[in-house]
Amino acid sequence: MSTEFVSNEEYMQRWEAAAPSPVHTEMTPEEIKKSQGTRLSDEHPATLYDAEMDLTDPALLAAIDEYAKNISDAKPSAQAEEELARQKELAADQAKEYQWVTPEEYKNAPGERIGRIMHSIVFISKLRKAGVKCWYRKHPHKDKITLVVQVGVLPPQVACWVQLGFMTELSIMNFDDHGVPLAERFRGWRTCLLQLIIKGIITQAKAEEVFGVPPVTPAFHRYNSTLQQFRNAGSSLEVK
Repeated sequence: MSTEFVSNEEYMQRWEAAAPSPVHTEMTPEEIKKSQGTRLSDEHPATLYDAEMDLTDPALLAAIDEYAKNISDAKPSAQAEEELARQKELAADQAKEYQWVTPEEYKNAPGERIGRIMHSIVFISKLRKAGVKCWYRKHPHKDKITLVVQVGVLPPQVACWVQLGFMTELSIMNFDDHGVPLAERFRGWRTCLLQLIIKGIITQAKAEEVFGVPPVTPAFHRYNSTLQQFRNAGSSLEVK
């Protein structure tokens, strides 16, 4: 085996030189180089693109002129503004079908929804104190971490994802211009705890013993009403 030292630059030169030449083609070397784009050029791609634009082409100039005719800096007419407002109202009404949570529920955020700040390390320590066998696993998103639990002799399972670092008590959402929820801006530790209760990993009684009873305020209405609905349905969430 050869022990010759080859620099990266020399290696790349050898690699380029060893590339096979096209066969069965009538293209000239210049045409072949042109077909390879800007890969082998020393000039910036944007510079070459501008140079290739033929601004003397009558068809191109006509297209540019036609496009310019449809652009105006004039103030929209009252009729156009009324139609725009009408379309916005229609879009807002249609968006209500997708509002599983509404901005009104989050209007006091930040505020009560921030609640008791808790670090993800403290959160898992409290879960272990409650008797939950659990650990964290890396999450694809750098600001999140995956909570894995094991119940009895069953195989480990993913419980939920947890906000890495300090967490608000309740989740805070992002909404679009029509009030449709997009995603959680910050995941609250109560949201994680609620998922564990719903999945039967921890009882509501034990969760409240270790983490505390949630306040009865408008901000906590969805959290408390979700548990109430499960209890009314006779689910395993019923406090014994």
